[in-house]
Amino acid sequence: MLGLILFKCKESKLKKSKLFFNGLVLAGLMVGMTGCLSPSPVAAGEEAVLTYKPWFFGHGGVDMTPIETGLTWTLWTTSVTRFSIKPQMIDIKFDDLITSDNNPVDFHAHVLIQHIKGSTPILLKNFGGVVHTPAAPGGIRYVWWENNVKEPFRAMVRHFTKSHSMFEMTTNPEITDKMEQLLLKEVRRLVSSKGIPVDIIKVTIGKVTPPQKVIESTIMTAVQKQRRITQEERVKAEQARAKAETASAEADLAYAKTFGMTPDQYLRNKKLENDRTAIKKADKVDVIIGNVTPVKTVGE
Repeated sequence: MLGLILFKCKESKLKKSKLFFNGLVLAGLMVGMTGCLSPSPVAAGEEAVLTYKPWFFGHGGVDMTPIETGLTWTLWTTSVTRFSIKPQMIDIKFDDLITSDNNPVDFHAHVLIQHIKGSTPILLKNFGGVVHTPAAPGGIRYVWWENNVKEPFRAMVRHFTKSHSMFEMTTNPEITDKMEQLLLKEVRRLVSSKGIPVDIIKVTIGKVTPPQKVIESTIMTAVQKQRRITQEERVKAEQARAKAETASAEADLAYAKTFGMTPDQYLRNKKLENDRTAIKKADKVDVIIGNVTPVKTVGE
């Protein structure tokens, strides 16, 4: 009987020790977990989505209820993705796109988008969401755009550019307006067909220009063309002058023959005519003989 009582006492002590140990472990876990909590502020105009990565138990994945403006506490294993629900601009640069006349052009396309409030968990889970990184333009990589829209959009732009000449693309605003309207329509259709919860507000095409090397080549060609035109005009002027001088000489010869003049007589007559013409044009002519003072003034 005494032995039975001693056994029961030992068993009771073991149970108490086990309960104490379990309680101690649980308390330690709670304290540890409390130490791993971190604040996650959500600014105005933002919406945050939590992605859980449990240690030992529970279910991971994207929390389908977004967090609005305020402060929430999360475990260090839980990631927070912030989405701006204000309109934002995605900039796409195009270099050396070939036109219908095989000339390259450069320009930027700007797509104004807006994440739909309350649907950001779907955007993150199904389409990639966004990544905040200083390396990206504006500090944000639109992963959903890169995964689903980027390449189809670039193909649309290439196809349109290939259908128009460089002159049209660079000088005709109606062509760029047409491209903007077409791209807006097609991107909206693509986003809707895939179920991407994003509004496509506007597409804008920046100034279309040839690459710098093409501009420099065009300028050089224009300079060479102008130089050639100048040279051709100079040759034409010389040829015209030669023809005029020949015609004048032929007229002089005919005049001399008509009046039976010798070459010396014709030259003396020509000199007299030139002198008479000069006198008529002058208001005052001083006739000077040698180094003496004028002896006669003609024209006073």
